[in-house]
Amino acid sequence: MKTVMILIGIIFHTHLFALDLDVEIKNRKSNGSILSCAIFERAEGFPMDSAKRLSGVLAETGQNNVPVCKFKGLASKKYAVAVLEDLNGNGDMDKTFIGIPKEPWGVSNDVPAHTFGPPNFDEAAFQLTTNKTIQIKLKQ
Repeated sequence: MKTVMILIGIIFHTHLFALDLDVEIKNRKSNGSILSCAIFERAEGFPMDSAKRLSGVLAETGQNNVPVCKFKGLASKKYAVAVLEDLNGNGDMDKTFIGIPKEPWGVSNDVPAHTFGPPNFDEAAFQLTTNKTIQIKLKQ
């Protein structure tokens, strides 16, 4: 009986403190594109290695037709989010032969790309301590 009560307490505690993050996406280029968001809890793989993300979701239409990615049940900790507007629906970030993105993208804190690469996790990271809505403006 004691074990059952402990398990119920853990489940209740985890559910009680689960946080939600909504990511509103601005500056969409095409209404026919696929908007995908990835959330990372560490620098490894950020911003484009989907195998290293914590979770990935597709955007849905929110209020005033603003696309929103909804992450549910997150812990209170540091995260960074990356967004891709997949214009051709191939599921990948298309790039030029030297690695410059051909499709719109963005990261949390609206950090721009560096001369020789993408923004890093620490620049895009934010602390999630309560349910939150952030906005990410796509770079063309």
